[in-house]
Amino acid sequence: MQYVPFIVGSAIECFGVFIVMFSLFRFRLNTRAFITVSIVAFMMSQLSYFTRLNPETSNLSTYIQFAMYVIVLWVLFRVPVFYSILMNFAGFAVLVVVQGITILVLGAINNISLETIKNNGMINAATQLLTFILMLSLARLILRFNWGFDFVPTSRRHEMEFKGTNVTLIAVIISAIVVLTVVIYVFRNEYKDFVIYASLVFLLTLPAFLYFSLRKDNEDAA
Repeated sequence: MQYVPFIVGSAIECFGVFIVMFSLFRFRLNTRAFITVSIVAFMMSQLSYFTRLNPETSNLSTYIQFAMYVIVLWVLFRVPVFYSILMNFAGFAVLVVVQGITILVLGAINNISLETIKNNGMINAATQLLTFILMLSLARLILRFNWGFDFVPTSRRHEMEFKGTNVTLIAVIISAIVVLTVVIYVFRNEYKDFVIYASLVFLLTLPAFLYFSLRKDNEDAA
């Protein structure tokens, strides 16, 4: 992997995840938050690079990053762990779907093989930049049409009852992670199939996640 293209592409992709999360759950991206997210995005890109270099941690890179994202929201933005998990799942799901569609469309239109995208640092970074632009556009649509949710608190002292819709949301997340783990194992040597099936996992999971998130929003409002 080429260091500079990978770091640049990974950082802007990470920034896109935060933009989508903050838009969907109605967090303000002020100057302080912008600087914090930029620093975190750079650090996450480093983590992604070095975990992928080591064969022993390569397949675990996504899970390691997800855990770190959860910790970042909890520590730096004072989001309780449960809600941090929900926010990060939404961000990662959108990223995988948008990235997967982008890669497949580019391959179909420009006749660029998925292996070329994966192994060419500059092409991969360009693909990540396009993914970021699409996620930024999606975030803009969320804000424009007020599609976000209000149920995420910004205090770690928030008391939450682990029942009802909360349990359902966690069940949806766990189910998606389990299926994704199977996909990673089965298609670990088939990049094209992995991209297709990983995208499908989250594409099919997102509607259920958004439906129960909306239900939770209405329950909390009531």
